[in-house]
Amino acid sequence: MKIKEIQCKSCMTISKLTDYVINPYTGCQHGCKYCYADFIRRFQKIPDAWGEFVFAKVNCPDLLPKELEKKKPGNIWLASVCDCYMPVEAKYKLTRKVLEIISESDFKDKFTIEILTKSALIKRDFDLLKKLNVEVGCSLNTLDENVARKIEPLASSPRERIKVLKEAKENGIKVYGFISPILPGITNLEKLFRELSFCEYVWVEVLNTRKSVMKRFYPFIKENFPDKIKDFEFAINNPEEYFKQIEEEVRMLEKKYKLKVREIVKH
Repeated sequence: MKIKEIQCKSCMTISKLTDYVINPYTGCQHGCKYCYADFIRRFQKIPDAWGEFVFAKVNCPDLLPKELEKKKPGNIWLASVCDCYMPVEAKYKLTRKVLEIISESDFKDKFTIEILTKSALIKRDFDLLKKLNVEVGCSLNTLDENVARKIEPLASSPRERIKVLKEAKENGIKVYGFISPILPGITNLEKLFRELSFCEYVWVEVLNTRKSVMKRFYPFIKENFPDKIKDFEFAINNPEEYFKQIEEEVRMLEKKYKLKVREIVKH
């Protein structure tokens, strides 16, 4: 794993996904096989393979105070192209520094905060999160520990993530689930809805089947889950029909478990 300290030009950036995003790192250690954030490699001309490098934006917290003052009110998402609680965060504490600065800022009430992670490390920062207008989410696509370890090798286990959300809720923090991505033939939506029924709401995201993603992910599925190839091929070759099936199941489960679905995301 290549880890390097870098300087960035801004901490808060305007996003098409929400109002602002803060990515304290470039790259991610979790090594999720389906991740489509590797477009960053092409955009920033990074030669290393996705999952094999992390660049720590060590000056990111220093830039934040003035940005909080100058930016218009809105929502901040941590983080869009990295997991802000990946293992290296235990050393650099950039995410914690960001949260500390926001919590001490005269302008903190201008912003809501959304955090999405696959890491139990977030428990370290519950003391800060309780002071902020924040919602914490964990993304899950399976409850099978063996499957998760293959697909998301360095992320916390599914059971740990669910435990994190329950503990966050006990601490008075709003929590949500992010069922993402739905893996054809692998993801059991009903089991996930049942386990996440204590959350405020869930997002559901269909697998990104673009060629750039499948070029990496398809060989992995073929090698590790050969019995699921037909399911993947159906989803890839019949995207509209597949999405309709998913949508119908999600809406049925939404009613059954009385768990609000914010959005069903497709690419």
